[in-house]
Amino acid sequence: MEFKFTAILLVLSSLLILTEFVSSAVRSGAGVHGMRTEHVVIAIAALCIIALGVAVLALRYQVKSLRKRHRLVLVQSERDLLTGVVNRETFLSEAQTVLGKRAASGQVALLLVDIDHFKQVNDTYGHLTGDEVLVFFANQLRQHFRDARVGRLGGDEFCVLIEHTDPITPGFLHRCCGQFLDGLKKGVAVTSCRLSVSASIGIALAPVHGKTWSALVANADMALYASKRRGRACSTLFDEDMMSDMRNEKALVRELRAALLLQHLRVAYQPILGSNGELMAYEALLRWPHALRGYISPDVFIPVAERAGLIADVGYYVLRQVCTEMSRLQPVPVNINLSASQIALPDLLDRMLEILDETGTDPSRIVIEITESASLAANEVVAGHLRAIQNRGFRIALDDFGMGYSEFNQLRALPFDVIKIDKSYICALGTDMVTDVFVNAVVEIARRLGKVVVAEGIETEDDRLRAGAAGCHRFQGYYFAKPAFVEEIDRAGACGAAGRLIG
Repeated sequence: MEFKFTAILLVLSSLLILTEFVSSAVRSGAGVHGMRTEHVVIAIAALCIIALGVAVLALRYQVKSLRKRHRLVLVQSERDLLTGVVNRETFLSEAQTVLGKRAASGQVALLLVDIDHFKQVNDTYGHLTGDEVLVFFANQLRQHFRDARVGRLGGDEFCVLIEHTDPITPGFLHRCCGQFLDGLKKGVAVTSCRLSVSASIGIALAPVHGKTWSALVANADMALYASKRRGRACSTLFDEDMMSDMRNEKALVRELRAALLLQHLRVAYQPILGSNGELMAYEALLRWPHALRGYISPDVFIPVAERAGLIADVGYYVLRQVCTEMSRLQPVPVNINLSASQIALPDLLDRMLEILDETGTDPSRIVIEITESASLAANEVVAGHLRAIQNRGFRIALDDFGMGYSEFNQLRALPFDVIKIDKSYICALGTDMVTDVFVNAVVEIARRLGKVVVAEGIETEDDRLRAGAAGCHRFQGYYFAKPAFVEEIDRAGACGAAGRLIG
């Protein structure tokens, strides 16, 4: 803009000078053709000055533009274009420089930070919403760790390099991380809704946990992995035991892949009974009889499957096993557990129908139990998938109601046929007024909507009586029967009468 304005002024000034010379010649009576030599020389000189001035200004403008463009390219080469924090290469370069100067003094800490369940956000809400979450998260990191270097390694993986004038203590780092995690609890308002956000953090200190970048980041990564195993939304400082834990989990993942391939996982069935003891349904529960380790608890291998990205394969495996064994069971529905992340998969219904077609199974024999937190389940994508599943003849059950699905607005957001009240409420019936009010409210809502209520975790006759008095329609628990494999059910006979028929 400055160049254009100056050039215009220069041209106009020179034209005024030429006009004045020509006018002078005309007034003197010489006319334009009769201009004296000095007039012509001056005119030519003026034109040269114009050309030279314009050229100089153009060159100056070009140099400024090139410098500005160079600075922009330089910034872009150092910054992550989406979030504005430094990119992987720049962070690595800066970290190596810092470690070279301060690693020996114990004044450097590396934090690896992952957004919890970010893949589910992308799969459920789309990548544009995912980008909004990434920008929000990066801004939170920069605001909280103001004096630290913040970078993005890629995807939802961020890193923070903290330098301190004094040696950094684990207590100081855990307090910083705790305050950051608390700040995330307010959530983020995105285009379509408000999302809750949490993060897992792995911490490594130089030189205790490594003097080089490669050693420090490897150990911080193991600490991050430990945070995820602990249930996420926490920070963990590296220690040597994590190396063996990591090796054990990697070995377990390999064995789980093999077990899926070789069909070593088994499905056990626990009956769900009516108020008169009649068999109403089964719940399918996955078991892993390991050749060397014995039975591995689902509480152990299901989280491993989730972290390893195998949970969808596990879900399809269970469905196929149930459909294959269904002919040996009583002709009642079988409940199968699926997580919200599985429900969000775009091809879930197609894959389920494919398995049912191959095995000749009627969708009405399958009840899909929805597990996991309502914060991920109650969105339009998941609700839409559930409606599509329900429309194809499957039934939907809300599992562990009162825990992950504690908010009553989930009953409006999600299609369902069955509510399963968590055992922690059933055990407290008659001893806690809040529990009594909660269970009565759920039962009344179900009655008005024409839905079924199942009381989970029945372990005593008192549990059964209190749940029945509260209005529950069906009952499930060890008081009636333990989960059993299909051949055990064959031996015990049809589980169609009241009482402890299995186990």
